[in-house]
Amino acid sequence: MKYEDKVDLYDDEGNLLAKDIPIEALHPYKNPYMGEVYRFMKRTTVIELEKLEDMLRTGRVGWSTIVGQDEIKMPWYGFDVELVDNAEYIADELVKLLQVRPDDGTEVRVLEGGTILVVQLSDEVLNRSYDTSPAFTRVVTALGQIITKIANLHPLENLYKIGLLKTALWGRYPQTVGTPPGHPIRPLLKLPSELEGLGNGLKSIMINHIAALADMRTMWALAIGTILEQGAAAEMGYNVGWYERYMLLTSAYQGFNANCLVLDLIKENAKGTVGDVMTSMLQRALEDGVIVKKGDKYPWVLPSGAVVWAAPDLCLWNAYSIAGLTAAAIVNCAAARAVQGVASVIAFFPDMLIWETCGLPDPDAGRMLGCGQGYVFYTHGLYGGAAPGAFSCDHVIVKNTSGFLTPISAACACLDAGTQIFKVTTTSGLYFTIAQEFPIFRNPMKRVAEAAEKIKDEV
Repeated sequence: MKYEDKVDLYDDEGNLLAKDIPIEALHPYKNPYMGEVYRFMKRTTVIELEKLEDMLRTGRVGWSTIVGQDEIKMPWYGFDVELVDNAEYIADELVKLLQVRPDDGTEVRVLEGGTILVVQLSDEVLNRSYDTSPAFTRVVTALGQIITKIANLHPLENLYKIGLLKTALWGRYPQTVGTPPGHPIRPLLKLPSELEGLGNGLKSIMINHIAALADMRTMWALAIGTILEQGAAAEMGYNVGWYERYMLLTSAYQGFNANCLVLDLIKENAKGTVGDVMTSMLQRALEDGVIVKKGDKYPWVLPSGAVVWAAPDLCLWNAYSIAGLTAAAIVNCAAARAVQGVASVIAFFPDMLIWETCGLPDPDAGRMLGCGQGYVFYTHGLYGGAAPGAFSCDHVIVKNTSGFLTPISAACACLDAGTQIFKVTTTSGLYFTIAQEFPIFRNPMKRVAEAAEKIKDEV
């Protein structure tokens, strides 16, 4: 065991889940449950057969904006094909075409009366692939061949209809690097060509989608968001060597309610303000020895009476400050029943904390404050208050923390009563369906804790 740090893990109701867990058991490359989540995200693709059927009938393909999705229509190339009615047949044929060998784990589920298919590739495919491209490329290629067969399209006699089918399945590739927004064939993660830089694949999911996968439970969203963000952080190299303990400690407190700190701060300040949460966090930090008073005279006590606090363990201090910020945002957004305030809390809680402690490092050493400022502008200024939850976690505005911003936003999106222009129920209906059909996202805090308990003697 590299580090002496051990934590107790609690659920979102304050029940003890696991005691004396080494923080290394919460490492994204060691915790078995976290590994299951990453595998699920990489191998899963959703196909909206009903939407695809309508696109082929109307010749509506290759759009470029989320609104309308109808700026390109070529009905003269359209054709009728029964996809929903043939959903079971399509699912069986997809398995045959996509599996490497019989019973290799390739699976296709038919949902919602045949309007939706969920495709899961085998580990054999993913293990031998450079990236997650097969979750799109192999799926659309196989689907195209099946539809061609059902519609009885001859490559020479129906050349333009097959061209329409290609665009319906692939988007405007290669003219565009990705598929149109709202495309009917969607891996859970972005295509590699669309990523905002190296190491962002596991966090290339919309904040609203995380809230939907969590079934709108606030601290479940914190946990799922943390799992994805910390997986991406590991891939990027953010938790290697010098930075490992920093990441593990903070993610334990923020995402998995270590020592019940986040939940305690929320309960204590259920009728309070952002400032009240900050005060409670500092009191808890003082009691736990995370911050100390180094002297009773100048320079440790200023002429005004302000105390210059010190933090002997800056990694632990960061964990407490992020926990305080998380609780403050939840309290603020819960009071308003609106996610809109999350950006403001992320932007200004760090500044308040710097002043209150006379200069201790703010959450994530300035990264939360900096990203929060841009987040406020883009959610309230440039877009007129559109939607904090509509950002992908790898978006240039929100991606530049150590993985601690978007879990807060996902948690607060669960508290929103419909104030976003792009609401969770509007953007993320498919993800509610996935969460109901696949139990992997249920009770993530409990499952992380159980997995950590199993390996705590091995790390």
